[in-house]
Amino acid sequence: MRIITCASYYGSGSSAITDLISEYGSVYSFTDEEFRFVQDPDGISDLEFQLVENFNRHNSGHALKRYKRLVDFYSGNLFGKKYEAFFHGKWKTISYNYINELTDFTFHGWWQYDLYDRGSFFYFRKRILNKILHKTIWKNNPERTVNNMKKEITYCSHPTEERFLEVTRNYIESLFLSACGDKKVIMVDQIVPPTNLQRYLRYFNDIKVFVVDRDPRDIFVLEKYVWKDGVIPSDVETYCKWFRYTREHRSRENLNSEQICLIQFEDMIYHYDKVVQRLCDWLGLNEKDHKMNKQIFNPEQSIRNTKTWEKIPCDQKEIAYIEEQLSDFLYDFPKNGK
Repeated sequence: MRIITCASYYGSGSSAITDLISEYGSVYSFTDEEFRFVQDPDGISDLEFQLVENFNRHNSGHALKRYKRLVDFYSGNLFGKKYEAFFHGKWKTISYNYINELTDFTFHGWWQYDLYDRGSFFYFRKRILNKILHKTIWKNNPERTVNNMKKEITYCSHPTEERFLEVTRNYIESLFLSACGDKKVIMVDQIVPPTNLQRYLRYFNDIKVFVVDRDPRDIFVLEKYVWKDGVIPSDVETYCKWFRYTREHRSRENLNSEQICLIQFEDMIYHYDKVVQRLCDWLGLNEKDHKMNKQIFNPEQSIRNTKTWEKIPCDQKEIAYIEEQLSDFLYDFPKNGK
């Protein structure tokens, strides 16, 4: 099974790749839903760090609990099914099996972060009760503490790197095979980040990653005047710092290799035919399999979302500032607009 995925920096147009690849008949597409359980805090990468690289008797077991909580969150609820809907009700079952495979043994026990995870009230209530008991009936037994977590489970796990990677690859493969039937090529969005990719590629048997970027002027204008999400800075000076900060890793990482392809969103529009042929060759897709050509990703429509600073009333001084500060990230638009 081959996984194709996109990694982006926010607003950089990675959904164009998701839409384009989803037009191929041999590809099973998970749509533009983001599957972030590998890269998120408390996700698989954090799990490897705590179990393998930073093992100790407290952090490692607690990391499995944190991953279990992330699994429960991404499972969804009555207000939104999230991952369970995509994996035909098997997301939690397969994920719990993964946790069990990584667990050496368990026992009834707790430590400070089990209290912390239950909230400040629970933590300080226990502290206050202990102080009262130590001043009264336990005054001669200062080491004793209230055990109101008798059902708490402590996980013990310390796999080798090889073992962790083997179990993780099998887990991810089982997850996606549970959903895609007989199709062996899967399009899934945002399962890895654009940074530190060599770490994340190890978690997959076969993966191809598109890192998608976009002209910084368009991202700024769309965020400030259209999206208004508040996810990234909308004052121009901070925005330029943020933009360069999020791309700084490129000075150290190779984003063009057998498994990674850096692509510009605008190229997919202004050089559509050339890009499609390049992607087909790189992914090993058959051009004749492009059954829904331009039915999901249509460059004639997406072109409206380029050069937005010329279409949307905005402060041209801010655009000039971006052009000065981020000149090495500006897209060289064709002079004839095609």
